[in-house]
Amino acid sequence: MKSIFSAIAAAAALFILSSCGGQPEVNGRWDITSVAGSPVTVADSLSESAPFIEFNATEGRIHGNTGCNIMNGSYTLDGKKLTLGPVATTMMAGPEAMMELESKVLDAVNSAASVKSVSEDRLQVLDAEGNVTMELTRAEAE
Repeated sequence: MKSIFSAIAAAAALFILSSCGGQPEVNGRWDITSVAGSPVTVADSLSESAPFIEFNATEGRIHGNTGCNIMNGSYTLDGKKLTLGPVATTMMAGPEAMMELESKVLDAVNSAASVKSVSEDRLQVLDAEGNVTMELTRAEAE
C-alpha cells in the first residue's frame, strides 16, 4: 500500500513540476502594461503610440512600439529563458512623457532574461536577478 501511495505522490509531483516548467506561449501581440513596476498610461491622443511587442514564433522575430519608435529584432525562447535582440529602433523624437516611457521600455527589453506566464493572457518579463521588468497583456484580436 505504501508503494502505491509513493507512486501516486511521485506522479503528482512530476505533473505539477512539468506544468510549472513548460514553455510559455508568447506568439502574437502583447500590450506592455507596466515597466519597471510602473503602470503604462498613454493619453487617448497618443493611443497609437502605446507600447507593444509582437512575437513571431515561426520566424523568431519581434516587432513593436517603444512609445515613440518602432522596434524590430530577434528573440529566442528556450523553456523560460528569453533572449531579445539584437533590436533596432527608428530614431524619431516624441513628446517628453513618451520619450521617458520609451527609455524604460528599451531598458526592460535590454535586460530581459526570462519570461513567466502568469496566465494565458498575461506574461511577466524578468531580468537576470528575477525582478519583473515588464508586464505584458495579450492584445485583443483585431
